[in-house]
Amino acid sequence: MLKLVLFLLFLSPVCFINSMFWMVQILLFFISFVFLLMNNFSNYFINVSYYLGCDMLSYGLILLSLWICSLMLLASESVNKYNNYSNLFLLNIVILLLLLVLTFSSMSLFMFYLFFESSLIPTLFLILGWGYQPERLQAGIYLLFYTLLVSLPMLIGIFYLTNKMGTMNFYLMNNFMFNYDLLYFCLMCAFLVKMPMFLVHLWLPK
Repeated sequence: MLKLVLFLLFLSPVCFINSMFWMVQILLFFISFVFLLMNNFSNYFINVSYYLGCDMLSYGLILLSLWICSLMLLASESVNKYNNYSNLFLLNIVILLLLLVLTFSSMSLFMFYLFFESSLIPTLFLILGWGYQPERLQAGIYLLFYTLLVSLPMLIGIFYLTNKMGTMNFYLMNNFMFNYDLLYFCLMCAFLVKMPMFLVHLWLPK
């Protein structure tokens, strides 16, 4: 997993070079197909390095993130055509992709939470800087506060699990079984607020 993280890290300075919009997009499509060939249909973690690993579920989510970020650049041709801060737009997409890869490849529950919440920052910049609706400022502020406040129960649930099990490692947590509905709800809160579902998607302007 470290080679994918380093690829995205070294791709970030390329975003500041002019006329490299399509080159970054081609490189993202290329790494998507390369990652597709590194298929993992095992329930065990592979490519383990520095608390980063990849199992069957995280492999699919990382591949989906790579593919969607590539399609985001493909659909944002107007940003490049009218030079609407295209270099900063590229940098935002690459940083968001890097944080998503770190989120889904993390083997520590707390690192997963940290990277998952960090992905809010480039998402907020994308909404505020390149949103087309006039209510984008209101949507950005609502997204920030709703996400930060609702994710606090998940942080408390993570600390509770760590206190009970003595570890934050996903692989070691497979040996434990809990039947607490409140704990399940606390861990799901951070994901529910991002779902386009009634009562939890209130940050989006009407």
